[in-house]
Amino acid sequence: MNLLKNSFVLSEAAICERLRQIDGVELHPTLFDAPLIYDARASKVLAGIYRQYIDIAREFEVPILIAAPTWRLDAGRVAAADVPASINSDAVDFIQSVRDDSGYEDVFMAGLLAPKNDCYDPSVALSANAAELFHSAQASELGHTSLDCLVAQTMPSVTEAEGMARAMISTGLPSVVSFCINRNGEVMDGTPLGEAIDLLDAKLDGALLGYKVNCSHPSFVDAESMSARALSRLIGINANASSKDHSELEQMEETAEDSLEDWVDAMLRLNRDYGVKVLGGCCGTDDRYLRAICEEVLG
Repeated sequence: MNLLKNSFVLSEAAICERLRQIDGVELHPTLFDAPLIYDARASKVLAGIYRQYIDIAREFEVPILIAAPTWRLDAGRVAAADVPASINSDAVDFIQSVRDDSGYEDVFMAGLLAPKNDCYDPSVALSANAAELFHSAQASELGHTSLDCLVAQTMPSVTEAEGMARAMISTGLPSVVSFCINRNGEVMDGTPLGEAIDLLDAKLDGALLGYKVNCSHPSFVDAESMSARALSRLIGINANASSKDHSELEQMEETAEDSLEDWVDAMLRLNRDYGVKVLGGCCGTDDRYLRAICEEVLG
C-alpha cells in the first residue's frame, strides 16, 4: 500500500453528524449510515458529502483516504436488521463508485470495523480471543473486496483491539487500529497511547500498517510522553472539533466546536513535529476543517 509514502494524506471529516442535520435523511438505529446506500435520494446525499471531501483533495493535489460506511456492519447487527446480507460488499461497491465517479485517482479506500459494544466504555469491551472470533466474519468479507485497507475505528480498549487486529491481519489487507483516547492521552481503558501501540506491536509482531486516533480532540495526543518508536507507528488522526471529553459530548444536543484555528494548529503540530501523516476530522467537523488543514500544511 502506497499510502504512507506520502508526508501528508487528507482523510474525510464527519459523515454521520452531517447526515443527521439533513431533513429527510434518517440514520438506521444500529447500522447508522450504511443502509442509506439503498435509498435513491439518501445515497446521493451521502455520495455528495464524500465527493465534497474528494474535491478538496483534488484542489490541493493531495491523496485522500475515505472509508466505506461499514463501521457497524458486524455479522450480528446485519443479521438482526432488515437489510441485504451483502451490505458490507455493497457498501464497498458504493464507495468504489464514488471514487470512480469523482475522476480523481489519488483516493484510497478503507473498510471500517467497530467494537462490539460501547466505543467509550472499556468495561464492556471483548477479550482478545472473543474479539478475534466476533470480528472475523466481517473482516473476511471486507477482505474479499476492492478495499485498500481495513481500520478498526473508535477502539476503547487494547484487548478488543488486539483480537480485531488479528482478524483484520488474517485477510492480508493492510490494517490499522484507531483508538479513542481521553484528554490525558490514554486509551479509554487507561492505557497510555504510546504503551498501547508498543504492546500491540509486540503481540502482533508489528504486522499492522500503523495506528490512528479518532473521535478525540488533537490536543489529547500527548506526543511528548510517547517514545520515538511509538510515534513512528502513529500514522493518523481523525479529530473531533471539540476538546470536551466524551461524557460531556454525549450530553449535548448540538454539535460542539472549539476554535478552528486552534484545532488546525494542533493538527499541524502533529504532522510537522511528530510525523503524523493522515489528517482528517471526526465529530463536529466538515469541509471547512479539511480545507483549513490543506491550506496550513501546504502553505
